[in-house]
Amino acid sequence: MSSDVPVSHQEQRTRAEATPSQGTPWAQGPGRPQGIPETAAILNQRIITRESLDSSVPAALKLKKRIKRFALDNELDHLPIGDIVSVALDEWLTTRGF
Repeated sequence: MSSDVPVSHQEQRTRAEATPSQGTPWAQGPGRPQGIPETAAILNQRIITRESLDSSVPAALKLKKRIKRFALDNELDHLPIGDIVSVALDEWLTTRGF
């Protein structure tokens, strides 16, 4: 798809960063906000102030079943799903500049 209309640098970067599975491009943020500590530093604290983050996930991914299997195979009594989600979301947002 070629055009003689100039495209802004932001739009070029946004198009280049479109995820193949989505079709919709993601805007790149200005960078990880200052004052947000590294995830590991927070998760290694003894007491952590938490907030709820409710989300539905596609059933076809069978995440509940896979998480249970992981916990059983690794002989874990408790799997810190909130910590896993925190690491994954923080990494995802940081790579996108948010």
